[in-house]
Amino acid sequence: MKRLTLVPIGGLANRFYAVASAIAFCRDNRIDLRVIWFEDKGMGASFHRLFDLDPSLEHVTVVDAGWADYVYDRPRKRNLWLPGFFQKCMFDACVYESDVLSGFSSDDLARLFEKVENVYLVHYCRFYEIRNYGLFFPVKEIQALINQRTEAFEGKRVIGLHIRRGDHSIPTLKSPLSLFIQKMEMELEKDKEAYFYVASDSAEEKNKLISLFGERVITAAGDMRRDTLSGIIEALVELSTLSKTRKIYGSLASTYSCLASDLSSIPLEILSVDGNESK
Repeated sequence: MKRLTLVPIGGLANRFYAVASAIAFCRDNRIDLRVIWFEDKGMGASFHRLFDLDPSLEHVTVVDAGWADYVYDRPRKRNLWLPGFFQKCMFDACVYESDVLSGFSSDDLARLFEKVENVYLVHYCRFYEIRNYGLFFPVKEIQALINQRTEAFEGKRVIGLHIRRGDHSIPTLKSPLSLFIQKMEMELEKDKEAYFYVASDSAEEKNKLISLFGERVITAAGDMRRDTLSGIIEALVELSTLSKTRKIYGSLASTYSCLASDLSSIPLEILSVDGNESK
């Protein structure tokens, strides 16, 4: 039986897209899928602490990497590229992030599987059509937190805002807070009863909006560090809650904004000083 071993990298949204793409690709091509999930500074939680798999996914296995699984880690300077030597022996073909950056596509992957049976893949974004975003979903404990937060939406028209900051300069410089404020003012001119759910990794930005718009802002003050379990849980709760709004105003160069829109097929407008983009 052919098998794809996927190592998803990046933050929560990047990994979600990579895993969901791999599930869809393997289903369509009758390939077994094994996901090796590593914790790192951008992902402070194991897969199974966040998600449950749909029981129908009999061909999918997700492994939360332990010390014995580091042979599957992507080769890089920090591990002296040593895993690469083992991977060349363990797999018929290896596709790394440099290959993806060079344009390696799902069509290339399909052609590769016509020649070999056991492929190793590192990926960090959507690479195949995802028709079902519900094949893995928040564990009950986290879903309860999501339900509790979305209770505040009852009877309200709520618009989502995703304001990304952290250590990423593009969203900070290209999607300044002033653009979000303009959109909020515009929405309130159309509907003075509108509310805004603000998801952000910046408490400062949240507080600025609360000071300007008061009770019209719905948000939460949780752990925002992505290298901690509580921070990643909060990121997943915010992502899922954001997806329950009527539409989203998002940040440039943010996979998180796009995923929140895709989860519930709601409109997304990316705010940028270079010109807004709608989806």
